[in-house]
Amino acid sequence: MDGRIGRRAALLGAGIAVASLLAGCSGSRRTRRVTEAVLEVEGVDGCELDSSISGTFQRLLHGRIDLGSDDRDVAFEIYDEAMRAVVTTLHDGDGDDGNITVGGIMGFIGGAEEFTVRGLDPVMPVEDYRLDRVTASTLYARYGLT
Repeated sequence: MDGRIGRRAALLGAGIAVASLLAGCSGSRRTRRVTEAVLEVEGVDGCELDSSISGTFQRLLHGRIDLGSDDRDVAFEIYDEAMRAVVTTLHDGDGDDGNITVGGIMGFIGGAEEFTVRGLDPVMPVEDYRLDRVTASTLYARYGLT
């Protein structure tokens, strides 16, 4: 019994080590850069982003952007500009940062989720897509990036 537990613990430790290497320090630096860029957008009251690795080793950036307007149209414009900051910062970062999933970044008004990247019309190969499939590069056209 102890042998199995030891092997499981070793496998779990190896999995954590691999995920840490993949997310690593560059993931936290990237998250800080993106968060700072979002906080510079006029009308953003707060931003809490985190990076992680999915079960298929896809890099994810997810969290919340608190929008400083109760007017839904104005709040959407703030969210759009905040997502422009996210996508542009990733675009200007490492060469493969465009592959980072950003579909988990939500816009909040008064503490309630109001906006997702679906409202930004990302370029997707199918009409009915999952948010965890929206990468930074799917929004390049919207923000004039290549």
